[in-house]
Amino acid sequence: MIDVKTLLGDLGVDYKASGKNVGSNDINISCPFCGADKHLGINVSSGMCYCWVCEFSDLQKHPTLLKILMQSTDLPWYKVKEVMEDHGWTFDGIPEPETGDGLAKKCWLPKEACDFSENTKQRDNALHYLKSRGFNENTIKAYNLKFAVGGAYHKRIIIPVQFNSMTVAFTSRDYSGKQGRYKHAPLFMCSRRIKDSLYNYDAAIAGTGHAYLLEGPFDVWTIGDGAMAVFKSALSPMQRGLLMQLRLKSITIVFDPNATTRAYDAASALSPFIPIIKVVRLTGKMDVADLGKDRVLQMEADTQIYRG
Repeated sequence: MIDVKTLLGDLGVDYKASGKNVGSNDINISCPFCGADKHLGINVSSGMCYCWVCEFSDLQKHPTLLKILMQSTDLPWYKVKEVMEDHGWTFDGIPEPETGDGLAKKCWLPKEACDFSENTKQRDNALHYLKSRGFNENTIKAYNLKFAVGGAYHKRIIIPVQFNSMTVAFTSRDYSGKQGRYKHAPLFMCSRRIKDSLYNYDAAIAGTGHAYLLEGPFDVWTIGDGAMAVFKSALSPMQRGLLMQLRLKSITIVFDPNATTRAYDAASALSPFIPIIKVVRLTGKMDVADLGKDRVLQMEADTQIYRG
């Protein structure tokens, strides 16, 4: 039996090992095809996969675990295959090589993406959701947010990802409450892998030597400039490299309550390069966006420096 937990951990893929919707011999991850949160089950004995929401109905062929992990990590097939083999996974045949890395020369947003200046019912619904979370038109303008009507991103906030003042990728957030929360852009719509990026990185470049490392875009909007997000995954080597380039004097890491282990892993990876690190531990079910900036800053002040 393959240790699927360790495999997913090494690839930086979040998982749920027990609880609602998790089979007795399964580990669940979010579906990279429909975005359903922790509804794709991986059988730990066979490696067979099944999404309980979309059932992969829009795909011509039932995807293998290799293909699913490629989509979940934005890594090329040979890198995912190498990690799987390191964990004892065996393949009956060699997968067909894929030309290039799958990235586009330029990022393009979904054709269904609309500006919030449009006066429609769909705009009102999206705006109502943002305001219910504590954000407003200033947030929309500052982060160039859009909303989608129809298509694969229907009823989602479109969140562009900037790098060196250019849009290189995007993610999206459901506002209907009837879909998986986050859905990233596929590789062919990005000019840079989303997990090789940090959300709001450009704003942190002009910072004061201190930064906040958070989970998702909503957390960044709450804290403001100087805050970056890892897109709710483990800190990747490329993301660590970006942080090293900032030559930070200090950093505060605040991940979601269920991601404490990943937060400390990030602190350990950054400790040789950043002198002062704090890891603010959240409990309960409230994340940074739920708690608000003032509460998070107070918790930061009460947190001791990370010693490794």
